Amino acid sequence: MHLLPQSLFGRLLLFLTGGLVAAQLLSAAILLQDRDQALYHAVGGHVAQRIAAIVKLLDTLDEAERRRLVTALDLPPTRLSLDLPWQSETEPDERYQTTLFRALLKRQLGPHRPFQVEITDDLPPPLFNDRPPRGEPVPPMPPSDGHEPRSPQWRRHAMMLGLRNFVVQARLRDGAVATFQQVLPEEVIAWPVRLLLILLVLLVSVAGLAALAVRTLTRPLAGLADAATELGQDIHRPALAETGPLEVRRAAQAFNTMQGRLIRYIQDRDRILAAVSHDLKTPITRLRLRMELLEESPLREKFQADLDEMQQMAQASLDFLRGGETSEPLATLDLDALLESLREDAEDAGQKLRIAGTVRQPLRCRPLALKRCLTNLIDNALKYGQQAEITLMDAPARLTLTLHDQGPGIPEAEQERVFEPFYRLESSRSRDTGGVGLGLSIARNIARAHGGELTLRNHPQGGLEVVLEIPR
Repeated sequence: MHLLPQSLFGRLLLFLTGGLVAAQLLSAAILLQDRDQALYHAVGGHVAQRIAAIVKLLDTLDEAERRRLVTALDLPPTRLSLDLPWQSETEPDERYQTTLFRALLKRQLGPHRPFQVEITDDLPPPLFNDRPPRGEPVPPMPPSDGHEPRSPQWRRHAMMLGLRNFVVQARLRDGAVATFQQVLPEEVIAWPVRLLLILLVLLVSVAGLAALAVRTLTRPLAGLADAATELGQDIHRPALAETGPLEVRRAAQAFNTMQGRLIRYIQDRDRILAAVSHDLKTPITRLRLRMELLEESPLREKFQADLDEMQQMAQASLDFLRGGETSEPLATLDLDALLESLREDAEDAGQKLRIAGTVRQPLRCRPLALKRCLTNLIDNALKYGQQAEITLMDAPARLTLTLHDQGPGIPEAEQERVFEPFYRLESSRSRDTGGVGLGLSIARNIARAHGGELTLRNHPQGGLEVVLEIPR
């Protein structure tokens, strides 16, 4: 997925942070729900107890005293009226809040007291904001049209508790109806800012610790990847520090063991190369001396040609085996000067080589190996393309050298196979039509030993392009 971070640190941090955020949101939802239920029990119990006390007191008073008591008690947040008719319930409200509040009222009022409960999400109507003159009846509550102003506090309350008003009607002993409307105060319905702040601090703290832990765990992996990259350029690089968790120490130990084996393998190979080089040159030299004793004849010329071919094949094979060696130390090379000398050598041989572009700053490389690589590429291009052009593109992180010849090109299916040792498109293996098939293999080995790459592609206007990329 392209949306995921590419690094292991980024992915682990994303998964851990996402899990923490989800866990904190779920915890916050559970805590808020528990708080809401606790608040509802507390507020509902208090309201039910107060309503029951008022109803029992109204039962003991006559009409005039009731009016005076109602006038005295009709104050926010509890509003009280004796003039509203009994409203028959159309559909029973089976919500949890209503069922619980009904049970609390029944416990306070007694099982034989007729009452009904409605819990609404509407704001109290405007009539509760304007108190009528003393002695005048309270007008009936008009139906809500849903257009009363909504304050942010009430919106938050609706989201938290799912209710706004308790509306209770209870019959007195003489048949009168007492109507109560309880509006929750704003301090009850406000968000628990302190609790949410604690959850936020906890989330940030745990996310920071998770980021630190993930960075600590992934840093050795990044070091291991860097070491593997450097190993291709310098086999004698310092060994990895075998510290950290058990798995990291085991990986570092395995890497150091592999590096030691590679060093021993290269040392054994170098000894074998020295021995083979000596053992091949000695009989070839003896044959040349004995050939000199032969009289001038066509047979002597054939001997000379065979010895030259044997020596060329042996030297090319040794060069191929040495192509990826890193015994030559790194040094700063003026690549412009090297290419200019190769261009002059080509012109002395009657061939045409053009160079476009320059290198901004010297290149740190293995000069002799890189010269061998460029020589093989230029010789191959001039041999099959008669003339060639080198284009340089120097970027801060990478140097790109493109060699374009005027030859017939190479079929796409063969462009990777020509890098195989001793593979040639021309199957006769004649010295007149090409070498022994190791030039491109040696060049690619040298490029990869520098941490770069060598690729081939056909030019749209004809000819072959060889692209050499070397990191700085």
